Amino acid sequence: TLNVVIPWSQRQFQFTSKQNTLPTTGSITMGDKVYNAQGGFACLDLGRGIWPYSSFWNWAGASGISNGHTIGLNFGAGWTDGTGMNENGICIDGRLTKISEDVQFIYDSSDFMQPWTLKTESSLTNVIFVPFFHRTAKTDAKVLRSEVHQMIGRFSGTVTDADQQKYTFKDIIGWTEEHFARW
Repeated sequence: TLNVVIPWSQRQFQFTSKQNTLPTTGSITMGDKVYNAQGGFACLDLGRGIWPYSSFWNWAGASGISNGHTIGLNFGAGWTDGTGMNENGICIDGRLTKISEDVQFIYDSSDFMQPWTLKTESSLTNVIFVPFFHRTAKTDAKVLRSEVHQMIGRFSGTVTDADQQKYTFKDIIGWTEEHFARW
């Protein structure tokens, strides 16, 4: 579990808890099709706080098995800028490594289906995300507004844990998003 409190001011803050690589069991039935969830992973995203009126963030997460290792990724940007803190971490075989560096989200906001690059300045994290599905949700209630672009796709690349062990992985399913909000 990666837990972070981001203080923007004396009155505004956000607590977030990111829990990935949670094993799944059971099945999902849609019409006549039954999908077995055995061997899959879930993510729990819990947050509470008092946000600034206008907000922006990128978020990326994934869980899967590659090269014999269970790998979980959680990267964020935008909403933590200027605080000296972030929500970046990797979970390898059940062991969390906090990534203190900011993760750069490099992507084409005019074509979200193009590959995204997520990396740290030191290259301890260097990941490519290739989307295969794009979901958009927009709300415009004049004073309240939200626009989110969520991509589902495959992550491949390298991450380095706290012991400086480098892990290479390929085609781990996950998501990225870009979100603008006024609330």
